[in-house]
Amino acid sequence: MEFLIFCIIFVTAFLVAFKPQKQKLAHILLVVSILMSVFIWLVATWGMLVPAGNL
Repeated sequence: MEFLIFCIIFVTAFLVAFKPQKQKLAHILLVVSILMSVFIWLVATWGMLVPAGNL
């Protein structure tokens, strides 16, 4: 999953550097990669955020 995020960020940088007319697509890809990073962080830290117990 982290490799996928890395690839999306690389494609975003490529679009910004070499195809400035596709800036909107680059912005969308950047937002998607940020949301995926936040999702991975939430999954990894869910046990610390919501401790196990009788709910």
